Amino acid sequence: MPLSITPEADGISAVLISKGIPLTRQRRLVWEYYLHVGKAATIAEAAADLQPAGVSQATVYRAIAMFAELGLLHRVQVRSGEACYTAALLGHRHPLVCGECRRVVEFVGDDDLSELQRRLELETGFMIYGHHLEVYGLCPQCVEKRSTSRWSSVLR
Repeated sequence: MPLSITPEADGISAVLISKGIPLTRQRRLVWEYYLHVGKAATIAEAAADLQPAGVSQATVYRAIAMFAELGLLHRVQVRSGEACYTAALLGHRHPLVCGECRRVVEFVGDDDLSELQRRLELETGFMIYGHHLEVYGLCPQCVEKRSTSRWSSVLR
């Protein structure tokens, strides 16, 4: 996996610098992995895929824990119950996660969610400063695979 500098990587660099945490080569590789893997991936998958690049399993675990604590990675729920993570990108982009193959597609939800946020503030008295939204379903390929199975009656 080539080491690349993307706007998203630069964005996390600023977050880490503000916390006094250096963005090491290994941390950047872990971040880039989740940014480009295209699915919600387990820690074990990331560790196995990054091992050839010289990133140890312990480093992957620590980096993921740190990124999750900082809100840069989000743990997502999948049907198997495995702990999977996906990159939390800046702005109003949110993950749509396939519960079967774990494919992640981003969607933009700024206007609709802003209205919901305003309504929630009025109804609850909360001063809302942020949100995280995940939407789960089955991607078109998994729907097609399941069309002849027990899910076909649920999906109609």
